[in-house]
Amino acid sequence: MEFKSVSTKMSRHEFILLEDYCSKKGVTASSLIRELLLKEMKLTVPANVAGKNKISYDKGKDNFSWSIELDDGSLIDVLKNVSPDYLEDLNMIVAKAIELRDNSMKRKKKGSVSVPGRLGR
Repeated sequence: MEFKSVSTKMSRHEFILLEDYCSKKGVTASSLIRELLLKEMKLTVPANVAGKNKISYDKGKDNFSWSIELDDGSLIDVLKNVSPDYLEDLNMIVAKAIELRDNSMKRKKKGSVSVPGRLGR
């Protein structure tokens, strides 16, 4: 496979921001730019696909990655290099949102599902 280089001009301020960002994320500027370009060019995923959320832990970096494994075996990266604190906060907020939904639906039993209102008439 042949590789080609791509370049861009940035102001000194933008370059410093890029360097700082890459340093915090633990990636090189080249890999970040490549990942962003490929993600931007990727075809959109249809809204009617099936898959499962996957969270993986990297002991060396002490962080998590969140992806979706589609039923066809392909992976979609949702977030990379997620801190444990962020994931704990996200978990708490999701639990609160689900509790709010359950309360609004008057769900009282674990395992019960929503039923269309017209069926109860």
